[in-house]
Amino acid sequence: MKIAFFNWRDIRHPAAGGAEVYIHMLMRSLAKMGHEPVLFCSSYPGASARSRIDGIDHVRYGGKYMIYPKSLFCYRKHIRGRFDLIVDTVNGIPFFTPLFARERVVPLIFQLTRENWFSALPSPAAFAGYHLEDAMLSPYRNLTAFVPSPSTRDDLLKLGFRDVRIIYGAADVTPADIGKDNPPAVIYLGRLTKSKRVDHALEAFRAVNSRFPASRLWIAGSGPQEGALRRRSQALGLGASVEFFGRVGQAEKSRLLSRASLMLFPAVREGWGLTVLEANACRTPVIGYDVPGLRDSIRDGVNGMLVQSGDSQAMGVAAAGLLSDNERLERLSDSAMRYASGFSWKKAAEDFLSSL
Repeated sequence: MKIAFFNWRDIRHPAAGGAEVYIHMLMRSLAKMGHEPVLFCSSYPGASARSRIDGIDHVRYGGKYMIYPKSLFCYRKHIRGRFDLIVDTVNGIPFFTPLFARERVVPLIFQLTRENWFSALPSPAAFAGYHLEDAMLSPYRNLTAFVPSPSTRDDLLKLGFRDVRIIYGAADVTPADIGKDNPPAVIYLGRLTKSKRVDHALEAFRAVNSRFPASRLWIAGSGPQEGALRRRSQALGLGASVEFFGRVGQAEKSRLLSRASLMLFPAVREGWGLTVLEANACRTPVIGYDVPGLRDSIRDGVNGMLVQSGDSQAMGVAAAGLLSDNERLERLSDSAMRYASGFSWKKAAEDFLSSL
């Protein structure tokens, strides 16, 4: 089966995040099963119009904003009459393929954007997106929709969607053969954007650092908030205890996750939280906010802990308490690794196909 995936970014885009990893790994698994996925995505400086990554063709046809209005022309030029299925990935703004495509369309919706509009766009555009989001999803309500978590499924059912299938993501990281650091290291892994609330991780780390003065916080990721976070780190008096790594590759990610004792995840909301499973695969439990997506990927007491959204002090107290109890931390670390092993991209692809 030939499957056209629409997504605003690909795995090599400088701003690629968990959604791009999810789509890439799903396509890669489908390709291994003999199907032919092709990704239609936006261009970026230095990118070629076409490329092949992990055996998957990538077609780049528009920039950050023009990718959406150009979708109709992309469809007519590259897709019409040549594919069996279109996967319309919704990251806030849909591609509206059901309005013009003859082929079957299934939406892949990671999360409702909601308050995240205001952390990603200027106020006027964010206001419009926030109030128009439900209406923009209306062309998809009678289609079979795919989501990565029960939270997103519940949100869509409330909007009138009738058929919503959950396809869980999985970890794509091989643990490094290395022990946990002592004194302990705590890590944040992800984009440095307002919606991730990385400043809350800094505030939570103060409680850890006061209990373990030699402890460190590693911030792995890039994004527009890096400068503000560096300044916030200095203002909190954390200084050399916080290290910024920038965007890391697979090997470095594996090494950091394997050495860290805990991950902090204070996001506003997530579609699922792939980095939770990546940390878990490396025997690293995750302390996150009790928000959509994270309350699905983090099972309290199994692979991490959940604290009230926005309460960075509670996150810090939970982290310091866990690091102070070696026996409890060991049990949770082992449980987290077992939990992550229960998910696979092969099963995700099989579930996807069987739900069509």
